Amino acid sequence: MKKITSFLCTLSKSPFLWGILGSIGFYTLVFSGPLGAPLVKRYFTGHPVEYLETLLFFIGLAALLIKAFDTAGQRAGVSAGLLGPMPEMPLPVEESKRLLERLHALPHKRQNEYYLGRLCAALEHIKNHGSTDSLDDELKYLADLDAARLHATYGLFRVIVWAIPILGFLGTVIGITMALNGVDLKAPDQSMFEVLNGLGVKFDTTALALTLALILMFIYYFVERAENNLLDEVDRRVRAELVGRFAHTRFLDGKAASVAPSQNANEALLQVCERLFSRQTELWRAAVEAAAQEWNRMAVSAAEEIRAAMSVATAEISKRAESLEKAIALTADVLRLEEALNRNLSLLSSTQHFEQTALSLAAAANLLAARLADYGECPTAVRLEPLRNNAQAA
Repeated sequence: MKKITSFLCTLSKSPFLWGILGSIGFYTLVFSGPLGAPLVKRYFTGHPVEYLETLLFFIGLAALLIKAFDTAGQRAGVSAGLLGPMPEMPLPVEESKRLLERLHALPHKRQNEYYLGRLCAALEHIKNHGSTDSLDDELKYLADLDAARLHATYGLFRVIVWAIPILGFLGTVIGITMALNGVDLKAPDQSMFEVLNGLGVKFDTTALALTLALILMFIYYFVERAENNLLDEVDRRVRAELVGRFAHTRFLDGKAASVAPSQNANEALLQVCERLFSRQTELWRAAVEAAAQEWNRMAVSAAEEIRAAMSVATAEISKRAESLEKAIALTADVLRLEEALNRNLSLLSSTQHFEQTALSLAAAANLLAARLADYGECPTAVRLEPLRNNAQAA
């Protein structure tokens, strides 16, 4: 049953089948329909080569239309998605087998789609390698394969576009050859007139071939651009579906296993670099912290020294201030004493008979001493020195 379904699916997409049916329908309309105009009959039924050119044209047109409809259908499939939403936590690599089984269970008509084929190939790679480490390289490789596959699918069309102009030139050459062979040497003027009149018709095959090839090339441009856009969309969609869906740990038979030696070497190198960077960062941090601590210690020590010096200076200033206050107090006392002496001396000097009074007192004292001597006592005679007549104390 699957073989019959596959055969019918292949037959339904055969450009030869649809090209032949299209040619039959076209000539039906030419001979018994609205397309039976003389100009149409001249260019499409005037030479056997024109029938072949028309057949090739419809085969090429059918190939382009089949690819256009197939591209539109695949674009709808890409928009729908196949693997579902992205899980919150990465899945183990073993889940790729379950996803592959789900994709293979899709209808047979979808198995040739670029999107489905790309997903199946990528999941097969993940399942076989047990890791997603080389997934990016595999996706690039699969994209290149699809681009080569797209180019190869236009092989028949390129042959048809090349063959149609060749058939046109061939028909013209055949017509000219047959016309020249029909020249009657007995009546050269009449035969040459008929040959020249017929040469215009013989070039119709070339004109038709070039026109049909030009139409096909325009249609080919739009179809190929649409298919290239489809491949770009498939590439983006597959990356969005697979990147980040699986964990990076490799699993074989349900147990964790080591990755390839080259990958181990790369990971080891990355780990060594990370450790070196971490160690360097720690050394820089320790150096900065040590410098900061030393600066703090020096700042604290300098602050303590400044504080002690300020305390000593303050104490010394206090002592000097006390001494200065005492000196000022003593000076004030001396000034007051000097003022008192000066006043006393002024009072004494202002008395005119001070010296006479003193002499009289001395004489009285001497007299008293003499009187006392009479009573048997010999006191020492009193001597008064003349006073200095100073106005002020020294």
